[in-house]
This record gives sequence, structure tokens and C-alpha cells, in this order.
Amino acid sequence: MNNLQQEFLERDTVSESGKRFYRGVISASENRKGVLDVDTVKGCSFGLHRHPNGGCYGECYALKIARQYGVEFSRSVSRLPTPKAFRAVFFSVQQFKASWYRIGTAGDPSCDWNNTISVIERLAPTGKTAIVITKHWISISEKHIAALKRFGVIVNTSCSGLDSDLETKYRISQMDRLRDGGVKSICRVITCQFGNSDWAKKCKARQDLLLKIIPIIDNPLRASKSNPRVLSGEIILTKVPSAIGGGKNVSLHRDGIYLGECSKCPDQCGVNL
Repeated sequence: MNNLQQEFLERDTVSESGKRFYRGVISASENRKGVLDVDTVKGCSFGLHRHPNGGCYGECYALKIARQYGVEFSRSVSRLPTPKAFRAVFFSVQQFKASWYRIGTAGDPSCDWNNTISVIERLAPTGKTAIVITKHWISISEKHIAALKRFGVIVNTSCSGLDSDLETKYRISQMDRLRDGGVKSICRVITCQFGNSDWAKKCKARQDLLLKIIPIIDNPLRASKSNPRVLSGEIILTKVPSAIGGGKNVSLHRDGIYLGECSKCPDQCGVNL
């Protein structure tokens, strides 16, 4: 175990009955793609309840990382801004090179909208834009939508052709609510190159629908070669050695999708859209 891993385990996790869980205290960290993450929730009880075999689409990257560290991911833990911890987070956000920071990397902010809004409000004096990435496991209230608008938050709704018809309809409705409330709402589509089975054709039809919702971010699925849908040929992978973050085996439905460092990305999680 290297020093960074040891620091993470000591700072961000706690041991309970022989298992490690995320600690309920806010922190900020820069990931390998160069994004500053300030997760108000870590872990994903809703996602693992809905998709127990590997999380969403069987390929949840946050779950894979948690398992590497021996951290239990099936409990959604609210990360509260204690005075000492928040001072460190505020300084990290204020000094970060980008004009924005992200909430929703290793957990879904919708699992505690109250805490998410509270942290955003307290970080507003940094002048940085908050980017919230969510699957809307818990529907947002009108009161919280008004707060997101007031603080200039950009919401990325994570969705995919791999979702069910019901999930797709629900997430589109949440995007509509945000837009109607004056919030900048981005359709963040986890895309795939699909094969020719009936299942694949249905997924592609949902994907085509989502890609018509402007503005969008095209975020290709990173999948393992052992994924059953990959083995069956229903999801097609391409090896991209230069891809940063989430694996090198990527499902590319079109050429030219950006897979590099976030500092050079044209989208900037919606800031530039």
C-alpha cells in the first residue's frame, strides 16, 4: 500500500464490525482526469440495490475503486461539512485551477439534497461553479431546484440507452423539471456501440432519443472484456490506449469522442455548453 492509499483509508474511511465504510465528513480530492471532486455523498445504496452485480450497467467505476480499497459501497454516506474539514475543502476549491468543481463522482448527490445544497451554498464565495452529476435516485424538490438556480449550479443527469424505458422516462422528466426551473441542465449520456440483437436495437433506440436532448455530453461506456453483453457481441469495445480514467476498453458509437484530461475537454462538464 502506497502513501496515498494509506492517507485515503485514514482520512476518508472508518472501520465498523470488520468492514470499512466512507467517513461522514466532507473532503476534496483531484482525480486522475484532473477533476476536483467534492462529494456530498459517497457510496450508492440505491444503485447497488437496483444493480447488485457490478452497479449500474455492471461497470460502476466508483464501485471498482471502492473494492480495490476494501470499502463497502452499498451504503450511501452523507459527507457533512464539519468546521475543520470544510476549511480545507473551501481552500482546495478556491485554489483549484478550473472554474468549477464536481459533486457526484463516488456517490449520488440526490441521496441527500439538503446536504448537497448546503455545501454548494457555503462554497459559493469561492466563485467556482458547482457541477452536480446525478441519476436522480431521489427526486429533487422545487425548493432545491430554486436553490440550484440561485447558485448557478449546472446539473448533469446521467442516463443511457442501457437504462430501462421507465428509467429513461423518469430521468427525462427530471431534466425537464430542472430546465423549467431555470437550471442549466445537461443530458450526460453514457453511450455505446451496439450490436444487432433485439436487446441492442432497443438500447440504441433509447440512446438515439437521449442524444437529441440538447445540450448533451457524450460519455462512452468503459467496460471489461468479460462483460456478458460484450462477450455476446451486443456491446462492442474498442481498445484506446490513450484514454484517461475508467479503463482503456471503450464502447465508441462514433469517432472523435474526447477521452483525455478534463483540462482540455471542450465540454467542461457543461460549463462550455
